[in-house]
Amino acid sequence: MATIKYLIAKDTDFQWGLVTKTVGLQDVVPGSPYPPKGHPEDHDFQPEGGRILQDIHILYIIKGQGWFSSTHQPTTRINAGDVVVLFPNEWHTYSPDPATGWTETWIGFTGDLAKQLLEKYGFSPADPIRKVGVSNKLIMAFEQAYDVAEKQLPAYQQQLAGYVGLIISTVYAKSLQQPYLDNPDTDHINLSMKIMRQNLNRIMLMEEVAAEIGMGYSKFRKVFKDYTGFSPTQYFLRLKMEQAKDYLLNTSLSSKEIAYRLGFDSVSYFIKVFHQHHGLTPSDLRRQFGRQKN
Repeated sequence: MATIKYLIAKDTDFQWGLVTKTVGLQDVVPGSPYPPKGHPEDHDFQPEGGRILQDIHILYIIKGQGWFSSTHQPTTRINAGDVVVLFPNEWHTYSPDPATGWTETWIGFTGDLAKQLLEKYGFSPADPIRKVGVSNKLIMAFEQAYDVAEKQLPAYQQQLAGYVGLIISTVYAKSLQQPYLDNPDTDHINLSMKIMRQNLNRIMLMEEVAAEIGMGYSKFRKVFKDYTGFSPTQYFLRLKMEQAKDYLLNTSLSSKEIAYRLGFDSVSYFIKVFHQHHGLTPSDLRRQFGRQKN
Protein backbone atom coordinates (compact mmCIF):
# COMPACT_ATOMS: atom_id res chain seq x y z
CA MET A 1 0.00 0.00 0.00
CA ALA A 2 1.39 3.40 -0.96
CA THR A 3 0.06 6.95 -0.71
CA ILE A 4 2.37 9.33 -2.55
CA LYS A 5 2.20 12.91 -3.75
CA TYR A 6 4.67 14.48 -6.16
CA LEU A 7 4.37 18.26 -6.26
CA ILE A 8 5.34 21.23 -8.39
CA ALA A 9 6.09 24.74 -7.20
CA LYS A 10 5.65 28.26 -8.59
CA ASP A 11 8.51 30.74 -8.81
CA THR A 12 6.94 32.70 -5.93
CA ASP A 13 7.04 29.57 -3.74
CA PHE A 14 10.82 29.48 -4.03
CA GLN A 15 10.98 32.96 -2.50
CA TRP A 16 10.21 31.30 0.86
CA GLY A 17 13.50 29.44 0.58
CA LEU A 18 11.89 26.01 0.85
CA VAL A 19 9.56 24.08 -1.42
CA THR A 20 8.28 20.55 -1.01
CA LYS A 21 8.54 18.13 -3.91
CA THR A 22 7.08 14.90 -2.50
CA VAL A 23 5.33 13.48 0.55
CA GLY A 24 4.47 9.83 0.96
CA LEU A 25 3.83 6.75 3.05
CA GLN A 26 4.14 3.14 1.97
CA ASP A 27 3.79 -0.17 3.73
CA VAL A 28 6.08 -2.87 2.31
CA VAL A 29 4.93 -6.34 3.38
CA PRO A 30 7.55 -9.06 4.02
CA GLY A 31 8.90 -10.66 0.86
CA SER A 32 7.39 -8.13 -1.56
CA PRO A 33 9.39 -6.38 -4.32
CA TYR A 34 11.05 -3.10 -3.37
CA PRO A 35 10.48 -0.39 -4.23
CA PRO A 36 6.80 -0.79 -5.15
CA LYS A 37 5.65 0.45 -8.55
CA GLY A 38 4.26 3.96 -9.00
CA HIS A 39 7.28 6.22 -8.56
CA PRO A 40 8.34 8.58 -11.38
CA GLU A 41 11.51 7.75 -13.25
CA ASP A 42 13.73 10.22 -11.36
CA HIS A 43 12.71 8.67 -8.00
CA ASP A 44 12.56 5.01 -8.98
CA PHE A 45 15.60 2.80 -8.38
CA GLN A 46 16.80 -0.73 -7.83
CA PRO A 47 18.39 -1.34 -4.40
CA GLU A 48 21.39 -3.12 -5.93
CA GLY A 49 22.21 -0.09 -8.11
CA GLY A 50 21.09 2.78 -5.90
CA ARG A 51 20.33 6.27 -7.14
CA ILE A 52 21.19 9.98 -6.88
CA LEU A 53 18.44 12.51 -6.12
CA GLN A 54 18.45 16.24 -6.77
CA ASP A 55 16.44 17.17 -3.66
CA ILE A 56 16.73 16.56 0.07
CA HIS A 57 14.58 13.75 1.49
CA ILE A 58 13.85 12.78 5.07
CA LEU A 59 12.97 9.08 5.36
CA TYR A 60 11.39 7.79 8.58
CA ILE A 61 11.07 4.07 9.29
CA ILE A 62 7.92 3.48 11.35
CA LYS A 63 7.91 -0.33 11.41
CA GLY A 64 10.29 -3.13 10.40
CA GLN A 65 13.97 -2.96 9.57
CA GLY A 66 16.39 -2.97 6.66
CA TRP A 67 19.65 -1.48 5.37
CA PHE A 68 20.98 1.85 4.15
CA SER A 69 24.24 2.86 2.53
CA SER A 70 25.55 5.90 0.69
CA THR A 71 28.76 7.40 -0.63
CA HIS A 72 29.68 8.54 2.88
CA GLN A 73 27.82 5.91 4.94
CA PRO A 74 28.82 2.23 4.88
CA THR A 75 26.04 -0.35 4.81
CA THR A 76 24.16 0.14 8.09
CA ARG A 77 21.17 -1.65 9.57
CA ILE A 78 18.24 0.70 10.18
CA ASN A 79 15.26 -0.08 12.38
CA ALA A 80 11.84 1.24 13.29
CA GLY A 81 12.34 4.68 14.83
CA ASP A 82 15.32 5.60 12.64
CA VAL A 83 15.42 8.65 10.38
CA VAL A 84 17.65 8.85 7.32
CA VAL A 85 18.43 12.11 5.53
CA LEU A 86 19.04 11.67 1.81
CA PHE A 87 21.22 14.45 0.46
CA PRO A 88 21.14 15.80 -3.09
CA ASN A 89 23.85 14.55 -5.46
CA GLU A 90 24.80 11.85 -2.93
CA TRP A 91 24.60 8.25 -4.15
CA HIS A 92 22.56 6.07 -1.79
CA THR A 93 20.52 2.91 -1.60
CA TYR A 94 18.24 1.31 0.96
CA SER A 95 15.74 -1.50 1.23
CA PRO A 96 13.68 -3.34 3.85
CA ASP A 97 14.67 -6.73 5.20
CA PRO A 98 12.59 -9.24 3.18
CA ALA A 99 11.83 -11.10 6.42
CA THR A 100 10.19 -8.09 8.08
CA GLY A 101 9.29 -5.59 5.39
CA TRP A 102 8.80 -2.07 6.71
CA THR A 103 6.55 0.95 6.83
CA GLU A 104 8.24 4.13 5.67
CA THR A 105 7.19 7.73 5.35
CA TRP A 106 9.12 10.58 3.75
CA ILE A 107 9.13 14.18 2.67
CA GLY A 108 11.30 15.61 -0.12
CA PHE A 109 12.14 19.30 -0.41
CA THR A 110 14.67 21.82 -1.67
CA GLY A 111 15.70 25.46 -1.30
CA ASP A 112 18.29 27.62 0.44
CA LEU A 113 16.37 27.66 3.73
CA ALA A 114 16.15 23.86 3.69
CA LYS A 115 19.92 23.57 3.34
CA GLN A 116 20.48 26.11 6.12
CA LEU A 117 18.16 24.23 8.49
CA LEU A 118 19.95 20.92 7.97
CA GLU A 119 23.35 22.54 8.37
CA LYS A 120 22.23 24.39 11.50
CA TYR A 121 21.02 21.18 13.12
CA GLY A 122 24.19 19.27 12.24
CA PHE A 123 22.90 16.93 9.52
CA SER A 124 25.45 15.99 6.87
CA PRO A 125 26.12 13.24 4.29
CA ALA A 126 28.72 11.83 6.71
CA ASP A 127 26.13 11.57 9.49
CA PRO A 128 22.75 10.93 7.83
CA ILE A 129 21.05 8.63 10.38
CA ARG A 130 19.24 9.72 13.53
CA LYS A 131 17.72 7.37 16.09
CA VAL A 132 14.58 9.10 17.34
CA GLY A 133 12.30 6.19 18.27
CA VAL A 134 8.77 5.58 17.02
CA SER A 135 7.04 8.88 17.78
CA ASN A 136 3.32 9.43 17.29
CA LYS A 137 3.91 13.19 17.10
CA LEU A 138 6.47 12.78 14.33
CA ILE A 139 4.26 10.35 12.44
CA MET A 140 1.39 12.84 12.76
CA ALA A 141 3.57 15.62 11.31
CA PHE A 142 4.22 13.51 8.20
CA GLU A 143 0.54 12.59 7.95
CA GLN A 144 -0.58 16.21 8.25
CA ALA A 145 1.97 17.25 5.62
CA TYR A 146 0.55 14.59 3.31
CA ASP A 147 -2.99 15.88 3.93
CA VAL A 148 -1.89 19.40 2.94
CA ALA A 149 -0.13 18.05 -0.16
CA GLU A 150 -3.18 16.04 -1.16
CA LYS A 151 -5.61 18.99 -1.00
CA GLN A 152 -3.20 21.56 -2.50
CA LEU A 153 -5.21 24.56 -1.33
CA PRO A 154 -3.83 28.06 -1.97
CA ALA A 155 -0.48 28.65 -0.18
CA TYR A 156 -0.10 24.92 0.48
CA GLN A 157 3.62 25.14 -0.28
CA GLN A 158 4.03 27.68 2.52
CA GLN A 159 2.18 25.36 4.90
CA LEU A 160 4.42 22.48 3.88
CA ALA A 161 7.49 24.62 4.54
CA GLY A 162 6.27 24.86 8.13
CA TYR A 163 5.87 21.09 8.38
CA VAL A 164 9.38 20.53 7.00
CA GLY A 165 10.75 22.84 9.69
CA LEU A 166 8.71 21.01 12.33
CA ILE A 167 9.95 17.61 11.14
CA ILE A 168 13.62 18.67 11.05
CA SER A 169 13.50 20.29 14.50
CA THR A 170 11.60 17.32 15.97
CA VAL A 171 14.12 14.83 14.58
CA TYR A 172 16.95 16.94 15.99
CA ALA A 173 15.33 17.24 19.43
CA LYS A 174 14.30 13.62 19.74
CA SER A 175 17.72 12.33 18.71
CA LEU A 176 19.24 14.34 21.57
CA GLN A 177 16.49 13.35 24.01
CA GLN A 178 16.76 9.59 23.43
CA PRO A 179 19.46 8.99 26.09
CA TYR A 180 17.23 10.61 28.72
CA LEU A 181 14.11 8.55 28.12
CA ASP A 182 13.45 6.13 31.01
CA ASN A 183 16.61 7.49 32.67
CA PRO A 184 16.21 8.15 36.41
CA ASP A 185 18.71 11.02 36.14
CA THR A 186 16.10 12.91 34.10
CA ASP A 187 13.70 12.94 37.06
CA HIS A 188 16.52 14.12 39.33
CA ILE A 189 17.40 17.01 37.03
CA ASN A 190 13.78 18.06 36.62
CA LEU A 191 13.39 18.01 40.40
CA SER A 192 16.53 20.12 40.82
CA MET A 193 15.15 22.73 38.41
CA LYS A 194 11.91 22.82 40.37
CA ILE A 195 13.87 23.35 43.61
CA MET A 196 15.77 26.24 41.99
CA ARG A 197 12.57 27.92 40.80
CA GLN A 198 11.13 27.67 44.30
CA ASN A 199 14.20 29.32 45.86
CA LEU A 200 14.86 32.34 43.67
CA ASN A 201 14.63 34.59 46.72
CA ARG A 202 17.76 33.24 48.36
CA ILE A 203 21.41 32.46 47.88
CA MET A 204 21.50 28.74 47.32
CA LEU A 205 24.57 26.58 46.91
CA MET A 206 24.28 23.95 44.21
CA GLU A 207 25.77 21.41 46.60
CA GLU A 208 22.56 21.88 48.62
CA VAL A 209 20.45 21.09 45.56
CA ALA A 210 22.50 17.97 44.77
CA ALA A 211 22.10 16.75 48.34
CA GLU A 212 18.35 17.39 48.27
CA ILE A 213 17.85 15.25 45.18
CA GLY A 214 20.17 12.53 46.48
CA MET A 215 22.96 12.88 43.93
CA GLY A 216 26.68 13.51 44.39
CA TYR A 217 27.63 17.04 43.35
CA SER A 218 30.18 16.06 40.68
CA LYS A 219 27.70 13.78 38.92
CA PHE A 220 24.88 16.30 39.39
CA ARG A 221 26.89 19.07 37.76
CA LYS A 222 27.90 16.90 34.78
CA VAL A 223 24.44 15.45 34.18
CA PHE A 224 22.79 18.85 34.62
CA LYS A 225 25.09 20.49 32.08
CA ASP A 226 24.64 17.64 29.59
CA TYR A 227 20.88 17.95 30.00
CA THR A 228 20.46 21.74 29.91
CA GLY A 229 23.64 23.14 28.37
CA PHE A 230 24.29 25.19 31.54
CA SER A 231 26.04 24.48 34.78
CA PRO A 232 23.62 24.44 37.76
CA THR A 233 24.96 27.82 38.96
CA GLN A 234 24.54 29.40 35.51
CA TYR A 235 21.02 28.02 35.21
CA PHE A 236 20.00 29.29 38.66
CA LEU A 237 21.36 32.74 37.85
CA ARG A 238 19.51 32.83 34.52
CA LEU A 239 16.27 31.97 36.32
CA LYS A 240 16.88 34.90 38.66
CA MET A 241 17.55 37.25 35.74
CA GLU A 242 14.37 36.19 33.94
CA GLN A 243 12.41 36.77 37.14
CA ALA A 244 14.10 40.17 37.53
CA LYS A 245 13.03 41.10 33.99
CA ASP A 246 9.45 40.11 34.81
CA TYR A 247 9.49 42.26 37.96
CA LEU A 248 10.85 45.25 36.03
CA LEU A 249 8.24 45.02 33.29
CA ASN A 250 5.21 44.08 35.35
CA THR A 251 5.66 45.69 38.78
CA SER A 252 6.75 49.03 40.20
CA LEU A 253 9.41 47.48 42.43
CA SER A 254 12.72 49.35 42.45
CA SER A 255 15.98 47.72 41.43
CA LYS A 256 16.95 47.66 45.10
CA GLU A 257 13.72 45.88 46.05
CA ILE A 258 14.11 43.39 43.21
CA ALA A 259 17.72 42.69 44.16
CA TYR A 260 16.60 41.98 47.72
CA ARG A 261 13.78 39.71 46.56
CA LEU A 262 16.21 37.68 44.48
CA GLY A 263 18.75 37.20 47.25
CA PHE A 264 21.38 39.72 46.13
CA ASP A 265 23.33 41.41 48.93
CA SER A 266 24.27 44.37 46.73
CA VAL A 267 22.07 46.28 44.27
CA SER A 268 25.18 47.28 42.29
CA TYR A 269 26.11 43.60 41.83
CA PHE A 270 22.52 42.82 40.80
CA ILE A 271 22.63 45.59 38.17
CA LYS A 272 26.00 44.30 36.89
CA VAL A 273 24.74 40.72 36.54
CA PHE A 274 21.49 41.90 34.92
CA HIS A 275 23.47 43.89 32.34
CA GLN A 276 25.67 40.87 31.59
CA HIS A 277 22.61 38.72 30.90
CA HIS A 278 20.31 41.16 29.10
CA GLY A 279 22.73 43.65 27.54
CA LEU A 280 21.19 46.66 29.28
CA THR A 281 20.63 47.90 32.81
CA PRO A 282 17.32 47.58 34.68
CA SER A 283 16.74 51.33 34.18
CA ASP A 284 17.44 51.03 30.44
CA LEU A 285 15.01 48.13 30.16
CA ARG A 286 12.24 50.11 31.84
CA ARG A 287 12.87 53.17 29.68
CA GLN A 288 12.79 51.00 26.58
CA PHE A 289 9.34 49.69 27.52
CA GLY A 290 8.00 52.96 28.90
CA ARG A 291 8.39 52.22 32.61
CA GLN A 292 10.46 54.85 34.33
CA LYS A 293 10.88 53.72 37.96
CA ASN A 294 14.26 52.15 38.78
